[in-house]
Amino acid sequence: MFKAEFELEAITPIFMRGADQSQAEIRASSIKGLMRWWFRALAGNYFGSNIASLKKAEEYVFGSTGCRSKVSVEITEIKGEKKSLIFRRSGRSCIIDRYSPTNQLRYLWFSVNLLARNCKFDEYYPDGTMFTIKVSSLDDRSFKIALVSLWALVTLGGIGFRWRRGAGCLKFKSGDLHLLEELSLKWKYNTMNDLRESISIAVSRVGLDLGLKSIEDLEPQSYPILSQKTSFVGLWNAETGNPIEALKRFQNKYQKFRREEIRKKDRIIFGLPMNLRGRDTEDIEDCIPKIRDCRRASPMIVGLIHIGGKLYVRLVKFKTKPYHPDNDLDVLSNWKILDKFNISLKELQVFGSLEVFE
Repeated sequence: MFKAEFELEAITPIFMRGADQSQAEIRASSIKGLMRWWFRALAGNYFGSNIASLKKAEEYVFGSTGCRSKVSVEITEIKGEKKSLIFRRSGRSCIIDRYSPTNQLRYLWFSVNLLARNCKFDEYYPDGTMFTIKVSSLDDRSFKIALVSLWALVTLGGIGFRWRRGAGCLKFKSGDLHLLEELSLKWKYNTMNDLRESISIAVSRVGLDLGLKSIEDLEPQSYPILSQKTSFVGLWNAETGNPIEALKRFQNKYQKFRREEIRKKDRIIFGLPMNLRGRDTEDIEDCIPKIRDCRRASPMIVGLIHIGGKLYVRLVKFKTKPYHPDNDLDVLSNWKILDKFNISLKELQVFGSLEVFE
């Protein structure tokens, strides 16, 4: 049996629930699902448009309805007191605590506030919460792939509700960190180059364990792929060591860009659904019902990461093709907006290329 235990610390609040939707819970099944997501993003370098083979590789490691998973994920030893978003209840609605992090990040975490006001979301795990994640497998290859996938989740993503907008950011605190080092993956970064090299190693490591060579002429596919030709990883120095303040400063930049520097219909690139109304929508009136009802996850993942003792806002952007299965919405998508936002924010390039979005 191959085993690993890591203590993880929440950099930002975790909004995750279990069967009881009113209770906060850090769920192993949800984290394992996100590990699968990052596995696909890494393995896409070797499968490209061959979705059937990618699915078989995913099933080999993480299982499916007809195939048992070779990897077990368990959550233990949660250290930290749950907190409430709600100050008081008033009839069928709730009043949000003015000091809650969601109140400070009303634009980035608007949906959490919406659910809380409707009394459908209350508890959360605050930043500083620590928990232990145990990964085990009888299969060496699956075990290593699972560790790389977990590393990608912690380093480039997050967990729980609004993880694409800075919630649920994590960092490795202690545990079997030597196992990551044996895979040549860093978990602390003194320079941006440390992060850049680790991302490249994570991509190549998955290929090595799968016994495959990367696709030279890789193009954007229908799913996100973490590669030089289909993604971009950048950093922005918010010039503060406070995680909520860093996201708040990013929020101000992001909100200003959406409202002042691009047309309303261009906002579609940041995800759906979206409520469009008012001026500058006349030329897309026929598509507005679809824009309001269709769903499409944002291709931009916002998070936080420490490098050289400084806290940075980390942005991971993926280009997919098509943007949306509905041809009308795909035609409306303007990938250049992500490049324009990068220029506006003055991100520092870590991995990938901005040419992806031209």
